[in-house]
Amino acid sequence: MKIKYRISKDKRCKEINDFIQKEFPHLLKERKPDLILVSGGDGAILHAIQEYNHLKVPFFGYGTGNLNFLMNELDLNKLKKLILNTESDRVNLKTLESTKISVKIQKAKNNKKINVGQAVNEVVLGSKLMGYHSFLISSDDGSFNNFEIKGSGICVSTDMGSTGYNFNLGGAVLPLGSNMWSLIGIVCNRYLEDILTTSKIVVENTSKRPGLSVFLDGVKQKYTISRGDKIIIQKGDVVKLAFYDQKEFFKKRIDISSRYRKG
Repeated sequence: MKIKYRISKDKRCKEINDFIQKEFPHLLKERKPDLILVSGGDGAILHAIQEYNHLKVPFFGYGTGNLNFLMNELDLNKLKKLILNTESDRVNLKTLESTKISVKIQKAKNNKKINVGQAVNEVVLGSKLMGYHSFLISSDDGSFNNFEIKGSGICVSTDMGSTGYNFNLGGAVLPLGSNMWSLIGIVCNRYLEDILTTSKIVVENTSKRPGLSVFLDGVKQKYTISRGDKIIIQKGDVVKLAFYDQKEFFKKRIDISSRYRKG
């Protein structure tokens, strides 16, 4: 198996950067990898996926960040052995899959569809915390049929991203690979906290107020959304994460969920 190491500019990754450059310099030049090795925190995995997911190979995260929900935590000696065994096909890493969220805007004026992009973690519709908008939500799985809601915004999260902004909003932590999304309202007039299968969701902007925006993984997209425009949310590309110890990964996600139950 061929491995590519994505070198990081994060100061916390200096030790592993130096380690790779000394022990495995060929990983820096690999152009046809079967695995992408990433160091840092969960944000590093996010950026690596945005950069290399077109290769359709798994991502293995080496955690040097603060939380490392999606990363593997092992010392450099174990990493060295793992790289050698992986390159010689003497070990099979466990992989889990998540589905990106594909986003398009259908303009009310001419029905033209604009491809906004794909989110690894979440899609947020809104403007600012005290912003106020109105929406109609429909979904192919029948969970919503012109469901009207008003508030600051809406967040749709993937299973991978459910430990991030979605969790901070009070959303559920979804099992990775569950083929589910979390849909939650942000300061809304009606209760909205649902778990859906990864089906098509259409959100119509019914607000007279300007300023509604689409955010993909926290980055504001530069598209003007007018009244009557529809934001079409569908399944995107598949993302694969590789793990050295899958049980430890599941334990971390269970521990996150358990925060709700701790006194």
